[in-house]
Amino acid sequence: MRKNHGVRDPGEVQDSTVGMPRKTPASGSSLSTDRFLPLTLVLGLATIFLCETLLLIDVSSRGWVVIPDAELSSPSGLLQTLARWFAVNTTPISWVGLLVLLDGLLVLQSRRGRNLPAFHGSPVRERPKRFILCFLVSVPLWLLFDWINFSFMGAWEYHGLPENLVHRYTAYFFAFGAIFPAMFLFAQLYQGLGLHRVSGRELYLRPLTRSLIVVAGLLFVAFPIAVQAPIGSLTLWLGWLMLLDPINHRLGAPSLLGDWQNGRWGRTLGLLGAGATCGLLWEFWNYWAAAKWTYDLAFLGPLEGYRYFEMPWPGFLGFPVFALECWVMFQTVSWLCEKLRLVSLEPLPDHTTLL
Repeated sequence: MRKNHGVRDPGEVQDSTVGMPRKTPASGSSLSTDRFLPLTLVLGLATIFLCETLLLIDVSSRGWVVIPDAELSSPSGLLQTLARWFAVNTTPISWVGLLVLLDGLLVLQSRRGRNLPAFHGSPVRERPKRFILCFLVSVPLWLLFDWINFSFMGAWEYHGLPENLVHRYTAYFFAFGAIFPAMFLFAQLYQGLGLHRVSGRELYLRPLTRSLIVVAGLLFVAFPIAVQAPIGSLTLWLGWLMLLDPINHRLGAPSLLGDWQNGRWGRTLGLLGAGATCGLLWEFWNYWAAAKWTYDLAFLGPLEGYRYFEMPWPGFLGFPVFALECWVMFQTVSWLCEKLRLVSLEPLPDHTTLL
């Protein structure tokens, strides 16, 4: 039987409950710290609150206009200048703050479900090398989507980007780096809320079927490049998922097909929910920002006019699938990094873990 890459072998489990060596807290120390909220939870909330407060100040000072519909007036005074800086950097600041907040929420969740399945603490602390790799990998993989869009599709466009290139690329790094880990941490949080218990009918796909899915995935990846129009976004969020997940399954890496084959549906549902949650937050924080993105999805016809902030509601359906695709892409990259001995990653405790 092929060993699943990245998941601890059952024969190596020292703690039969969570698949990790059991940690015995010093007498009284764990109980005393458990009385307080995790520091990262407080810092994450404070960061988001500060950013949103200053964004509100900037929006009110510019008369509630949004770009690109109108040009923004120049700020006057120290407070407005500071508020404008936060408005330009809303996406990277809010999303890094969200990562910090999610770390705190997962720590708090693990305290209440200690020694139970799916309560493995925060990956930021328990598996830091995986988290760092995820953050770093998120940047070039999102740039791949950007390259396909700006070179061939034109489905979205950026506005109000900082003119200073150091400022711009630093913002890119933190904004793009937060994409993958934010979805995976949300999915892990949902696992702990009960999705880890979800099981159902086993779905076994024959090798020929899996091969056909890979071929279809390759065609879906090629479609946006071939049509060179925004309608290519219809397959952009499915192509890499279909292309890579059967390959991950074949290699023994964590895969959605492997979960489905064993009747495990919690990880899939967690990712779908995480994609939807992040989509709501992305569009909410994006709309009033002074550096933002907009969409051109004219192929939707009249449906393009029904929007959640900048995103047409039909297009919002791409966010849940996007989370699945990103997780599958990260598993492929993780497998390659370990095979090439570029990094030695911590094993996943079990099949309820996302990161």
